[in-house]
Amino acid sequence: MKKIVLIFVLLWSCGMYAQNDTIPGEAEYRKHYDCRYEEGNILVVQKKGKTLDYATSWGVGNAGFVIRMEAIYDLEFANGKRYRSGVIKNITTDSISISTTMNANCAEYEGIPYKIDTYALQDIKIARFVNDASLGLFTKKKIDKDYELVVQKVPKAKLCPALLTFPKRNNEIKVCHYILTKQGYSILYETNGFLDYMEYPVTWN
Repeated sequence: MKKIVLIFVLLWSCGMYAQNDTIPGEAEYRKHYDCRYEEGNILVVQKKGKTLDYATSWGVGNAGFVIRMEAIYDLEFANGKRYRSGVIKNITTDSISISTTMNANCAEYEGIPYKIDTYALQDIKIARFVNDASLGLFTKKKIDKDYELVVQKVPKAKLCPALLTFPKRNNEIKVCHYILTKQGYSILYETNGFLDYMEYPVTWN
């Protein structure tokens, strides 16, 4: 599929797991978080009259963006509910499932239940993308009549989380999700329920 150029040395020398802050190692990750690059659906959110190539679209552009399973997006739905760090758990031909936040630790920290909610695709109304996390600046896109939502079946649908070791934190191992920001995908990780962005860029070839 695509190769992650994350200064890949960081994967085992740098700095989430579905339920825990840190995990003992890759074997535990595979035991509890078995994410595989399998066939499945992605959701192409594209401006009408434009054609977005999912294979090369790894950011947010004038033509739109792509929503992939197991990655994080900031979405607001027709009922007014906003998911600031929701993991996309499933995409069907007419619905999308999203977690209330990244994991159970985050939910406890935020004082909300950790659960998976499912919406009709047409209920997606607003997508927000971080411009500057430290300043709380976002770019907002209204998903209205100018956009069309195209579900596409692809050979490798999920954007599986990265397993990273943090040597400055006694070699803690975390499962870190990808989040779509205005600049493209970044890595989001959790410490005792608090979410933070890794400062290293993620590019896709």
